[in-house]
Amino acid sequence: MAKPKGQFGFFDLENQLDKIYEINDFLPKLKTLVDFEMFRYQLSKVREKERKSNAGRPSFDVVLMFKTLVLKSMYNLSDDQTELQIRDRISFRDFLGLSFADTVPDAKTIWEFGDDLQKLGLERKLFDRFNKELEKQGFAAKGGLIVDGT
Repeated sequence: MAKPKGQFGFFDLENQLDKIYEINDFLPKLKTLVDFEMFRYQLSKVREKERKSNAGRPSFDVVLMFKTLVLKSMYNLSDDQTELQIRDRISFRDFLGLSFADTVPDAKTIWEFGDDLQKLGLERKLFDRFNKELEKQGFAAKGGLIVDGT
């Protein structure tokens, strides 16, 4: 086993991301192609359900949760695998805007959010809008790849 080479530096994570994105630039490209804030208004309907109590952890941001479902869909992951990949992959955390100190949505939370979208009839509408946004930029989403449509 290799010995640690010292303390984790400020730029180490950024350098790791740069190397990852040299090999696979899918997620940073997706971040620039789609302004996920455009989905906030529709997504806010999920959070209109009244909380029974102010106790407990606050809900995750709805845009973060939608981006989580985008990752789940693009990489064809189960809820458990989505949670694991967010915990494990620097690029997933970066795409979601999560640091290593941030709490990660667990599999049950991911499932419940997706289920809430389905019950409200929003899931298909949101993903159709997401795909149209990619198409408008000249790209198509196909199983973890952004394909240039030009």
